[in-house]
Parts: sequence; structure tokens; C-alpha cells
Amino acid sequence: MSLSELRAITPLLFLGAGIVLLMLQVSFVRGHRAALLTTLVTIAAAGYGCFVAVAGLPPGSGAVAVTELLAVDRTALFVCLLLLLAAAAIAVLGFSYLKPRCQRVRGAASYPEEFYILLLLTMLGACTLTFACHFASFFLSLELVSLALYPMLGFAVIGERSPRRDQLHSLEAGIKYLLLSALSTALGLFGIAVIYAACGALDFAGVAAALGNGEGLSLLLVGLTLLLAAIAFKLSLVPFHIWTPDVYEGAPTPVTALIATVGKGAVVALLLRLFSQLELLVIPILTTLLATMAVASMLVGNLLALQQSNVKRLLAYSSIAHLGYLIVAFLIGKSAFGTEAVIYYLVAYVVTTLGAFAVVGLIADDAFRKAQGGADSPPKTTLSRQPLPRDPFDREYYSGLFWRSPWLACCLAAMLLSLAGIPLTIGFIGKFYIFAAGVQGQLWLLLAAVIIGSALGLYYYLGLLLTMAQRDNGETEAVTGEVQVAKSGHAVLVLLTAALLGFGVFPQVLINWINAL
Repeated sequence: MSLSELRAITPLLFLGAGIVLLMLQVSFVRGHRAALLTTLVTIAAAGYGCFVAVAGLPPGSGAVAVTELLAVDRTALFVCLLLLLAAAAIAVLGFSYLKPRCQRVRGAASYPEEFYILLLLTMLGACTLTFACHFASFFLSLELVSLALYPMLGFAVIGERSPRRDQLHSLEAGIKYLLLSALSTALGLFGIAVIYAACGALDFAGVAAALGNGEGLSLLLVGLTLLLAAIAFKLSLVPFHIWTPDVYEGAPTPVTALIATVGKGAVVALLLRLFSQLELLVIPILTTLLATMAVASMLVGNLLALQQSNVKRLLAYSSIAHLGYLIVAFLIGKSAFGTEAVIYYLVAYVVTTLGAFAVVGLIADDAFRKAQGGADSPPKTTLSRQPLPRDPFDREYYSGLFWRSPWLACCLAAMLLSLAGIPLTIGFIGKFYIFAAGVQGQLWLLLAAVIIGSALGLYYYLGLLLTMAQRDNGETEAVTGEVQVAKSGHAVLVLLTAALLGFGVFPQVLINWINAL
């Protein structure tokens, strides 16, 4: 492997080295805060590696091929850097989630360092997925992400302080995702096998050549359809969305944010490269299938979100709808504007969704500490069987949040307004890109679905805002009180809110970065 190829995969090398270092550290010195520090240093090093890799790329829009498995270009590195920034925020949120649940109880202590090892493994798989240009690297990196997520979904069982309700819901989420993900994996692997049988190649360039020659076209379309169904499962597109609300609700909130942002962002980047290199958008059956799933996702996601009283389930159905919006920009083809619209909306989705789950998770962490009588107080009974008195994810728990914790309420309000596409937020610019892309591609039916879905979304987003603005009746305030958040949690919210408003008021900064890819 040449020096230029090693330089191109610098982010992956830093992530791999960080994983090995963290495993050795955990083997000799157990410490929650030390594991977090090593994780953040590894993520920062991988982010620096993205800039090193960009400096080594050929001028223009060229890419560096690293064997036949990976192709590193500016777009992939941009998405990789975005996912790394999201992972840094998730690591901090994970510390806030795990710290009160894994404290020393009766002389015994739970050590949650494995959470950070799994997080780095997820990031290694996600970053590799953005570089994949071969079905072997595509499948292996996608499975690395999934295999790391399975235990993370059930991570609420770690720690003697975790309530039994949280443990059961977390295990249920892990098992459901494991079973349904295994089914989608089998479907995708069978699709890859059919593609290989049709054209005798597994690299994207070889499959593109077979498509251009019309070689085994019918069999190739069958394989691509099966593969698209497996990808739709990872993106929670209807009708492959059935796992999403239950998994989002039961998983620890930082893991939910990880699936919703990093997990889906990497798959979107892979889908963009797959359709661009193979020129699949000229095949009517695939575009029709993708458009149908987009319309169904926008309408079904928003309609089901109207019926939710659980905030995490509401955000789960909202994410289904937003992936449907993103597909609209994706369908206009490989034009520069289409790619720009997809990447901008992806940035808006990651920032906004991560911010919303950050607020929800921090509020739930505060509710947990209050339910246990304080972070440092010893348990009076077996706390793993002691349920929380109130569900912190219930919509009514947010009643009067504007008066109890104005800062958190304003942050959540900004995220909800961005999800609704209100001006001066990054979500508005992203939604504007979707409309512009739909008009340019003359996708009038999809545009109608976007308008209807946006109207439905505005209704339940504003409904949650009204709930937060309600005056407490005294009893609610006595039960909930002011939300206490650590400084690290405030720092994450400040950065996410600043990005949301900054790119909403000054979108040209982000647009220039995207156009430079």
C-alpha cells in the first residue's frame, strides 16, 4: 500500500488505534472518566485525520482508491467528519447517562467502559461505510455497525441502579433490532449474491459496466431490488420501519441518537455513492420503488407521530418522515444541485435530531437522579427492581418546561422548529433545498407529499411546544422541578443550538463548504 493510500485512510487508522488503546487501558486501569477522555481524544484524532486525508487528495473532485475496496473523496470525508462530531456529542451524553446508573453500590461498582469501545467500533464501521466502493467492504462495514449496536441497545442492564423497567425495555429493543436486522442482512446478502451471479463482479465499477452493457439485466435488477430493501431497513423507510419506534423508545437515549444520526448518515452516504457510480437513477423500476417508499415514509411517519404521547416515539416517527424528505432530493439524479441538497439536508437532519435527543436524554437523566434520591445516595432496596415514579419520556412530563428550565426548553423548541422547517433554522434551509430539488426534477407528486407531510409535522411539533409553554398546576412542578444538567451537557447543547441557528441565518457558509467538495 502506497503512502498516499495510507494517508487517505488516516481517519480509519486513528479509530483502529484508538480502539486497541482503549481496550488495553480498560484491561489495566478501570475508570469511567478516563475511558471518556480516551474516546474523545480518538475521535478528535480521527477528525484531524480527515483534514490530513483531504490535503492528500488530487485537485478537483478526484478520489484515492485504496485497493479495490475503498475510495476516499472529499464528499466521503465531509460526511465522515460530520459523523465523528456527532459521535463526540454522543460520548458526552453517554457519560451523563451512565454515570448515575453505574456508581458504587454496597461496595460493588459497575464499569461502563465497554460502551465507549462499542461506540468507537460503530464509528469505525460507519466511516468505512462512507468510503466503500465494493460490496465486500459495504457488507463488512455495515455489519460492524450492526454488531456494535446490538449490545449498546441493551446497555441499560449495566449498573445496579438501573430501574427494572429500563432494563426490560432496553433488552426488548436489542432483541427486536437483532432479529429484524438479521433478516435484512440475509436479504441484502442474498441480493449481493444475485448481483454477482448476474455480472460476475462485486466492485461498483464492475457492476456499472455490466449495467451499461445490459449483461444479465433482469437478474441484476432482482439483486439490486433486494439490496435496496435491505438498505431501506437501515434507513427506516416504510414499509421497513416497523422496528424503529420500539427500538428508539427502549434503547438508552444516547444509543437512540447514535442510530438516528450516525447509523443513518453513513447509509445515506453509501447510497449516494452507489446510485452515482452505478447510475441507478436511470432505471425506472428502482426510482419508482424509491419514490414509493419516500411518499409512504413522509405520510405514514407524520400520521403515526400525531398519535404518540411518548416523546421518543414521536421523534422516531419524525425521523422516518425526514428520511422520506431526503429521498426527494436524492431522486433528482447525480447533478451538482442534487448532491448539494442531499448533503445539506443530511447535515440539518444530524444536527437537529441529535439536539432533540440530547435535550430529551438530559431531562431523563435528571429525572432518574431525582427518582433515586440523588446521585450519591445509597439505595434502600434493590434499585434494579424499583421503577421510576413518572415516565420522563411522557409528553405530560414536559408540561411547563419553559417555566421550570427556560434554557432547556428553548433548546428543544429550536430543535422542534428546525424539524418543522421554520425560518432562521438550518431545517428551513434544508427543507427549501428539498422543494428546490423537487421543482428542478419536476417531481410534483413527491412535492405534494412533502407539503402534506410538513403540514402534519408542524401540527405535532407545535403541540409539544404548547405543552412546554403550559403553566404548571403546582402538583407537576412539585414532582418534576427544575432540571439540573451537568456542564458537559450544557456545552453540547450550546454547540448544537449555535450550529442550528448559525447555519440557518448564514447558510452560505455551509453551502460554500459543500460546493468545495
